[in-house]
Amino acid sequence: MILYLKDKYYWFKINQKIKHFLKKKSDLKILLYGYPKSGNTWLRFLIYNYLSLLLKPELNDTITFDELNSLQNNIMDRGTTFNSKDGFPVFYRTHKIYKKTYNLFDKKIFIHRNPLDTLISSYYFYKNREIPFLDDNKELRTSFHDIDFYVLYKIDEWIEFYRVSLIHADLVINYSELKINAKNELKRLIYSLNWNYDEKLVEKSIRFSSFEKVKLMGESENQQYGNGPKDGSFTGEFTRSGIEGQFYNELKKDTIDLVMRKFSEFKNLYSNCVR
Repeated sequence: MILYLKDKYYWFKINQKIKHFLKKKSDLKILLYGYPKSGNTWLRFLIYNYLSLLLKPELNDTITFDELNSLQNNIMDRGTTFNSKDGFPVFYRTHKIYKKTYNLFDKKIFIHRNPLDTLISSYYFYKNREIPFLDDNKELRTSFHDIDFYVLYKIDEWIEFYRVSLIHADLVINYSELKINAKNELKRLIYSLNWNYDEKLVEKSIRFSSFEKVKLMGESENQQYGNGPKDGSFTGEFTRSGIEGQFYNELKKDTIDLVMRKFSEFKNLYSNCVR
């Protein structure tokens, strides 16, 4: 009960703070959300490389992780209220499941990725810490080193996130469709936000935002931490591969079958991932 009340009070404060901040903004207010490791950062790169190119078409390389986090600098669950840089929108992001604060935004963009690859990426992201799985129940941290256990434990949480998120989204981006046709999906997003559309700059943004380009940038700029902690407590590579269907090489068949049974929409939504 105490934790529940603390959470309610925390989100009340967050809601009031952001509400007061957004009241002063006449621009379109945008929220991007998705379960951790669903392609949120890739979509942010696509968006902010495109917006940067609209301002400076002569740019010839991707923005860095640090530049991305400076341009798109507000996180809903932290209650940040930074002003946007000139030429860039009022844009928040979060990995939190629906909260009342969602309703403060004019456009809510939900990105989802097949749960098996999402949870595998999440597993490595939280495992590669000074204290692995620090945010999870202390009694389960040892068990979480078993990737199959981790996926099976987390799948119900992922399913709830997906189902609740669909209800509140104004625009839904399927990572699989983004991988297959990034140009079409980015175009759909740009039009839904009533931004200026420039096909050549969209194509350029897609090239800049490729996993290969972003990974190379992370290495050359010493920013492999990506959106992970910068203090050295994260020891992995934030940008891994983005490849779909990697779960066939990582998980037991029983784990894969159970998840596909639990989430019956899997084969329809992510048909390109199914063998």
